[in-house]
Amino acid sequence: MKKIFYSLMVLTMTALTFTSCEDVPEPYALPTESGTKEEEPAADPTGDGTLDNPFNSVAANEYAQPFVDSNSPKEVYIKGIVVSVSEQFSAQYGNATFYISDNGKEAGQFYVFRALYLGNERWVEGNETLKPGDEVIVCGKVTNYKGNTPETVQGTAYIYSLNGKTSGGSTPSTGGTPSGDGTEANPYNAAAANKYVSGLAADTESDKDIYIKGKIAKVAEEFSAQYGNASFYISDDGKDENTFYVFRTLYLGNKKWTEGDKQIKVGDEVVICGRVVLYKGNTPETVQNKSYIFKLEGGSDTPNPGGSDPAPKAGTGDGSLGNPFNSVAANSVASQLADGQNTTKSYYIKGKICSIANNGEFGAQYGNASFYITDNGSDSDDKFYIFRTLYLGNRKWADGDAQIKVGDEVVVCAKLTNYRGNTPETVQGETYLYSLNGKTDGSSEGPGDVSGKGSYSDPYDVASAIAKGSATGVYVKGFIVGYVEGQAYEEGAHFDANGDNVSITNILLATSPSENNPSKCMPVQIPNGEIRSAINLKDNPGNLGKEVLLYGDIATYFKVPGIKNTSYAELDGKSIGTKAAAKRRVRR
Repeated sequence: MKKIFYSLMVLTMTALTFTSCEDVPEPYALPTESGTKEEEPAADPTGDGTLDNPFNSVAANEYAQPFVDSNSPKEVYIKGIVVSVSEQFSAQYGNATFYISDNGKEAGQFYVFRALYLGNERWVEGNETLKPGDEVIVCGKVTNYKGNTPETVQGTAYIYSLNGKTSGGSTPSTGGTPSGDGTEANPYNAAAANKYVSGLAADTESDKDIYIKGKIAKVAEEFSAQYGNASFYISDDGKDENTFYVFRTLYLGNKKWTEGDKQIKVGDEVVICGRVVLYKGNTPETVQNKSYIFKLEGGSDTPNPGGSDPAPKAGTGDGSLGNPFNSVAANSVASQLADGQNTTKSYYIKGKICSIANNGEFGAQYGNASFYITDNGSDSDDKFYIFRTLYLGNRKWADGDAQIKVGDEVVVCAKLTNYRGNTPETVQGETYLYSLNGKTDGSSEGPGDVSGKGSYSDPYDVASAIAKGSATGVYVKGFIVGYVEGQAYEEGAHFDANGDNVSITNILLATSPSENNPSKCMPVQIPNGEIRSAINLKDNPGNLGKEVLLYGDIATYFKVPGIKNTSYAELDGKSIGTKAAAKRRVRR
């Protein structure tokens, strides 16, 4: 009987097993099917850049291509769905950075860099933030940054519509009944200030200080010790309507706010004194750091209490490595630039760190830092702003590298700009620490002095080429360790040669064949022709881990030190391209 029972059990389990197999997916694709998932192709370019017919992301990328490190002559409209958000809106800067495409996927995406909010105004607390899937129309000028990154131009771009909504910020209203004449004895109210500023030319500040009185209706940025200023809206009755925007005003006495000073709050009655501007032709506001609170809740202070302004410190240096600018000289050179203009060359600036910007320390995510320097490390008015500088060797900071702190002595190499025409600072992507407390390399592998001469017989290794930062017509030797996919270097670095997305236009070069840290690699732009055919990893996956000698220029590529204009290579003992003639020493 037991044998019969066990036989029936076996038959039942066998039947169930064959039945269940019908629902199990095939472990491999059938011979007639593709075994790999194809990447969705980018959409075709559409639109003409007008509001009625905006560019899609692909057309925007194409339109921006000719404007290498220059701005398009006109503003264009670009429509798409948010793919990812790189920098979310915040009250500190009021802008956001994100990617858009036709369908919200990465193929054909366009980079929207630091766009303002709806109404071409800064984002404030309470406004809606961005998220993937949002449909936007962006208006602004575009550029082809470094010749390889089409994007919007910071300070010219804003979100025209967000999910169909074309307004939504705390737009100062020009309603209400104007009163006052703008003097200390008879200050403007918010309505009169809006009326006065609306009569100014766009982005041209007033030629005199005016006084404006009102109650705080909404606080966009409280005072902080980091910047010493605040942004808020005022109205006659403290309600959030018929408001005037007080943007980054200084404290009582026309000085920066410090810890222990009274903080502002909604309902406080203030009198503001300062210059005003019609920002972008549509937002009346005070000029950053050119206004101050003259009275706060019945208290008052006068500019420069205790006597006249102290004599300004002298600028020193000529910006060379042998004689760097101090902070005063750097501020002087940068302040003469127009809004959006950069210096044509890099300068060296020396000082001690006096304060570190909010979340400004080096981090592995972005690899840069933001801080202020002065001659002696004191937090004084002559400090200069080092904005998002790379680390020693002109590379991204990595875990294990020394962190900065207040009091550190630095020499920074950078191009300079005058952000928004009123904030001298270094240019992001064109700035790096040349030295930190006398040390010119911060890796954990020892000194980063440049070894090699960049010649055929004595080429630079990758670490030395990174430390060099820039050079024309040099030899660099290293191992092929991967490639970069897309436009973002760190996120796009791949240390293999597998799949359909392997790039044919670039490779990653490193000192070690097993390197997998992007900060210790150099991206190499491969020109079309025999060199590309011979060394790219898509067509030659066996090149992974091989040593190669390259001749070209050390230049910024993917916003990090890389190699461009490669005209000669040696791989597997074979010469590819045209070998440069040896440089001869001229006998005098």
